[in-house]
Amino acid sequence: MQEELFATLARVGISDESIQLENVVLSREQNMLTVFFRCKREPSIELSQLLTDSLEERLGGTRVRVVWLSEEYYQELETENEAMQFAAQQPSGTTTTTAPSGKRSVYGGFVPSGKSTPIKALKSGKDKCIIEGTVVSINERNSFKNKRRKDAVSFPLDVSITDGTDSIYCSLLLDDEEQKSAMMAEFETAKKNKDRVLAQGVARESQMTGELMFYANNICLVPGVLRQDESEVKRVELHLHTRMSTQDGITEVGAAFETAKRFGHKALAITDHGVVQAFPAAAKAAKKAGVKPIFGVEGYLLRESELIDMDQTFVVFDLETTGLKPEQCEIIEIGAVKLKEGVIVDRFQTFVNDGVVIPTNITELTGITTDMLAGAPNTREVLTQFHAFCEGCCLVAHNAEFDMSFVRYHAARFNLVFANQYADTLMLARDLMHDLINHKLDTLCEALDVVLESHHRATDDAAATGEIFLKLLQKIRDLGLDQLPVRSDETKQERGKKRSATNHIIILAKTQAGMKNLYRIVSYAHLDHFHYNPIIPFSLLSLYREGLILGSACEAGELYQAILKEAGEERIEYLAKTYDFLEIQPRCNNAFLVRENKATDERILEINREIVALGDRLKIPVVATGDVHFLDPEDAIYREVILTKNGFDDASFQAPLYFKTTKEMLEEFAYLGEETALRVVVEEPNRIAESCDLLKPFPDGTHAPTIEHAEDILRDMALGKAHEIYGDPLPEVVQARLDRELKSIIGNGFASLYLMAQRLVHKSNSDGYLVGSRGSVGSSFVATMAGITEVNPLQPHYVCPNCKHSDFEIDRMQYFCGIDMPNRDCPVCGTRYNKMGFDIPFEVFLGFDGDKTPDIDLNFSGEYQPTAHKYVEEMFGRGHAFRAGTISGVAERTAFDYVRQYEEKTGKVLRKAERERIAQGCQDVKVTTGQHPGGIVIVPKEDDILDYTPIQYPADKSNKNTITTHFDFHAMDDRLVKLDILGHDDPTALRMLQDMTGLDPVSIPLDDPDTMRIYIASDSLKVDLSAIDCKVGSLGTPEFGTGFVRGVLDATQPTTMEELVRISGLTHGTDVWLGNAEPLVINKIAKLNEVICTRDDIMNYLIAHGVDASSSFKIMESVRKGKGLKPEMEQKLLDNEIPAWYIDSCKKIKYMFPRGHAVAYTMMSFRVAYYKVHYPLEFYSVYFTVRADLFDVSLAAGGAERVLETIHELERAAAKMTDSEKGRTKDIITILEVVYEMNMRGIELLPVDLYKSDAKQFLIEDGAIRPPFNAIPGLGTNAAVAMVENRKGKVFHTVEEFRSVTKANSGIIAAMEKCGCFDGMEKTAQISLF
Repeated sequence: MQEELFATLARVGISDESIQLENVVLSREQNMLTVFFRCKREPSIELSQLLTDSLEERLGGTRVRVVWLSEEYYQELETENEAMQFAAQQPSGTTTTTAPSGKRSVYGGFVPSGKSTPIKALKSGKDKCIIEGTVVSINERNSFKNKRRKDAVSFPLDVSITDGTDSIYCSLLLDDEEQKSAMMAEFETAKKNKDRVLAQGVARESQMTGELMFYANNICLVPGVLRQDESEVKRVELHLHTRMSTQDGITEVGAAFETAKRFGHKALAITDHGVVQAFPAAAKAAKKAGVKPIFGVEGYLLRESELIDMDQTFVVFDLETTGLKPEQCEIIEIGAVKLKEGVIVDRFQTFVNDGVVIPTNITELTGITTDMLAGAPNTREVLTQFHAFCEGCCLVAHNAEFDMSFVRYHAARFNLVFANQYADTLMLARDLMHDLINHKLDTLCEALDVVLESHHRATDDAAATGEIFLKLLQKIRDLGLDQLPVRSDETKQERGKKRSATNHIIILAKTQAGMKNLYRIVSYAHLDHFHYNPIIPFSLLSLYREGLILGSACEAGELYQAILKEAGEERIEYLAKTYDFLEIQPRCNNAFLVRENKATDERILEINREIVALGDRLKIPVVATGDVHFLDPEDAIYREVILTKNGFDDASFQAPLYFKTTKEMLEEFAYLGEETALRVVVEEPNRIAESCDLLKPFPDGTHAPTIEHAEDILRDMALGKAHEIYGDPLPEVVQARLDRELKSIIGNGFASLYLMAQRLVHKSNSDGYLVGSRGSVGSSFVATMAGITEVNPLQPHYVCPNCKHSDFEIDRMQYFCGIDMPNRDCPVCGTRYNKMGFDIPFEVFLGFDGDKTPDIDLNFSGEYQPTAHKYVEEMFGRGHAFRAGTISGVAERTAFDYVRQYEEKTGKVLRKAERERIAQGCQDVKVTTGQHPGGIVIVPKEDDILDYTPIQYPADKSNKNTITTHFDFHAMDDRLVKLDILGHDDPTALRMLQDMTGLDPVSIPLDDPDTMRIYIASDSLKVDLSAIDCKVGSLGTPEFGTGFVRGVLDATQPTTMEELVRISGLTHGTDVWLGNAEPLVINKIAKLNEVICTRDDIMNYLIAHGVDASSSFKIMESVRKGKGLKPEMEQKLLDNEIPAWYIDSCKKIKYMFPRGHAVAYTMMSFRVAYYKVHYPLEFYSVYFTVRADLFDVSLAAGGAERVLETIHELERAAAKMTDSEKGRTKDIITILEVVYEMNMRGIELLPVDLYKSDAKQFLIEDGAIRPPFNAIPGLGTNAAVAMVENRKGKVFHTVEEFRSVTKANSGIIAAMEKCGCFDGMEKTAQISLF
């Protein structure tokens, strides 16, 4: 054998005398011979491949693998004492050999450590090299026949590896699916644990992509060595930004707390820019890590006021003027009262006469006429007297900036200066009585029981303002404060574009009361003071600083800026006394000051020394923080990319804002001296952390709203309806289900929620709009009996509508859905039975213990949705119903766009793997906020929203006139009840169809055979749709009309309601049909009624196969949320002999519909489909009307053949479109397919007619459909409505006349001409003589 091997070596040109045969191993299982050669230097890849091919040819079919063991390899073995283990090494690529160091060979042989090439330095070539890094991603590729292996199938696997300098795809060729699965599992674990990958191979450009790839022969995994904090004493980081710091912070909050745990830090503060949206995730991560969370914010402070003692003499005054601008208008009356110790001690009132004529509108507002000013002193005299009256007093006014602007401006004309400090009752009222609908003077008087006799007269307004001011002072005292925020010339703010600059401030919550104050400050900053950022006025902060700890923040803080700009000792000390701790940061954090010539390196150090000395002098603690924006040093590239995208010129100069160890920080601040460095880095941060209570972002448990006597009302309502349907006494099945549900619902405090939903549905139904239920509410029989949902979740059964006789003795293995049972007559009275029941367990809704927070989702008509939202606010009152907030992060596609822009702006060209790595690191960084399309969060009447979350406008846009929760609504799951009041087209369409046909949709038979037929063929429509590749007749029906669902219908051929329900579940889940149930059904591994379609299927199936109910429920919940199966869950299934295909299916699912949701959707869809089959004209009229915004009459006109051509043209054009364009084009094609079907059924689409077309509704006209004006592209609904309104009673002879009468612009006229609206009509009435 040895001679034959060396002869073959010589034949292929390998003549290195150092080569020795080390070992030969034959694996009969894999039919593979592995030959190990020892050598000084490894031959080239080409020679090695030639040797392999030659040996395989000589061995007649046995696969050969050659492994070269160079001297470097043996040196590695000797240093790690691995030689003994090597002898036992097996040839299989998946064999794992472990060294004492923890290094494991997982593919090929061992790879030497310490000899790796930086990935950035890799170049295409033949020489072998070693790379080392961590796993970024694992990508499968399709298997293929490998010609080099005599057409044996190879299974490629690409693993993206990064070493921080760059990334590259490491490509492996594996022997079979099992080996590939094993390797994927190895790399997934390595990725999770951040293990190091050592790969040996060659770098070459891929022939397919041209991308540089690394082709590995040997791979080892080395346990990851993560950064550690090895100091005996540990610091605490009090300044960390998560991804919620918009487009700035990169830190994932869970990873931050895991790092703090690994470092041995006992606490960690979250301080995002202006927001506290990371708090829920931080609380969860902190609990898991066992690290104390400190909740804070880095706010934007506006020092627009200062504090004075409240035992002052105040002059409360009001002006009446001739207008709003002091430069153009005059003062015509001043009224004032002087307050001392809460009592009026003097008054001032006078008209002012500078000879002006009072404008009519001012007389109407104030009642002051020009005649009333006769004999009054002029402005100089009045202001001189008023100046004396106010001497030594603090002024007070309502909307003081207005009054003071007039006083200042006109006083300056006469060299008078009003330098008095002044308080603003408008400002104070907004902060102290924020929940009022507005803070006008008369509103405040009503709220505070203050009499206002003559509003807009200076004397009366001043007296009323004085009384309001006294009551506001009492509110301040009730907060435990003895100082009042006031303004002065020094603090007055710029307006318009020259707004005063803000400074950063750190605010930490010390107590639970402080947490609520923090929520209040953040809320008011977003609602009342947002200008690019949520601004915190000092006045607001001063009122609500109880339970808070204030820090001076980074270089953008006012204290640092004052020192940098040498503001003077008095000012610096004044500012410093605001804070509970002063902050210093590493010198590199502020290196940009050096680049911008604002400071030198030494000056940066000197400022830190000054802050330390200042703290010592004023007895204020000084702490060193890292201003963390990303977790590890190598993460800086993600922030660089994001800042580059956002236009920062210095993005490439990333400061090292990573989470530093104690040692790193002590070394950084060593210039302060060892003792001081230890104090600021370790001792003071820990002391502050210890002073903070262990807080929660919101209370534990579910806090549902309450309606008085809800329990009794709900019970009576459910029992009453049940008796109405099933008689009295109730059948045992019905009574037992009601008793079980009512006990759970009432016992867990959810009766009010049910009653709330019932009232909403009842109101909508009373107003003529059906409501469709979503989610798992269809699992509740009480919800059915209360009228919340029409889905009956009982087992299939018959019930007589006349004598109430019922039959529950149904074969439940044959019928899962009552509608599918054969028709029967009541044996008692002969009346045709009603067929009911969809067999849905209640536990899906509330859990087996009834403690799962119910999620009631309701589909209202889109046009009725605003009414429903308003009704909820009326039900619970102002301040107790808020739109559910959402938070949008950088999506995957957007992240790639960020990287693309980064490459363009920097001129860098990144490898695909590095591009993907960076994009991955940029994902989920916050971009903006928004609102859930229908979610409303309900706060119990006895609670305050600020006990749970701050509030804000969606996307910080006050013009939305909507207030949302600051936290993402998912963050408060199981805390506050959320109602989903969604707008949907289906209820709108059914209402329109009912109006047009007179047929109540509720009366439609859900077992109509002609309607059921359209789900397997189009023959019941008497039409062939093969030209548009459609084999079924469900086009245009809700949920079953898309190309994807039509494909599922064709594959499954449903003939029952139960099968439609299952298809609804399959097609609405994620990874439920494609790649999961589809191959099981197609390959006849499982039937449609066996595969997992809805979440209920899992629980029912497992219980039926012996798994206990509690475990079945938990497994269902895990699977439906996309969490797959935990090891103990999988073992439970194996113990109960659950089939392997079923277990595999559970692992693939990412999201699932509840059965109740699928039933509700299917019922609604079937009703629409019934109209399509039996009332085609009405169906198409309504279908197009509801989708008028997408309908383009220029594309839809011309008959079936023309429409078919247009469809094909659009399909071809879509290949070159962007994703967003493709989406819209796909929707247009769907509409055109319905037009084609309509034409094929013999229904013509008429042209738009100037006199007959409606503005927005498709009209039925002589067996055809007349499109409205808004079906013309470019002609909006508002313009169409105006056009119809203006054409009334008119006859148009020319285009010009039509345009003049209807006010249509040239663009609309051009669009109408294109659609033939003016065919045969002259453009103008002018006669040409030439």
